[in-house]
Amino acid sequence: MAFDDFKKKLTAAADLAVDKAKDLAETGKQKMDIAAEEKELQNLYAQIGKSVYHLEKDNAESIYAAECANIAERLQRIDELKKNPEAE
Repeated sequence: MAFDDFKKKLTAAADLAVDKAKDLAETGKQKMDIAAEEKELQNLYAQIGKSVYHLEKDNAESIYAAECANIAERLQRIDELKKNPEAE
C-alpha cells in the first residue's frame, strides 16, 4: 500500500505542476496581450499628436504653440545632425 500512496501523491503533485504551468502560460499570454494593446494605444496617441502638430504648427495663437515650436526645433536639429553626423 505504501507504493500506491506514493504513486497517488506523485500523480497529484504532477497534476498540480501541470495546472500551475497552464496558469503561468495564461498569465504570460495575458501580459503579452496587454502590452500589445498598450503599444497600439501609444501609436494612436502619437498619430493624434502628429495630426495636431501639423494642424497647429503655423498658428502662433494655438494652445500648442510652445510644443509645436519645440518639435520644430528638434526636427531642425535632426536635419542638421543628418547632414553632419560628426557635429554632435
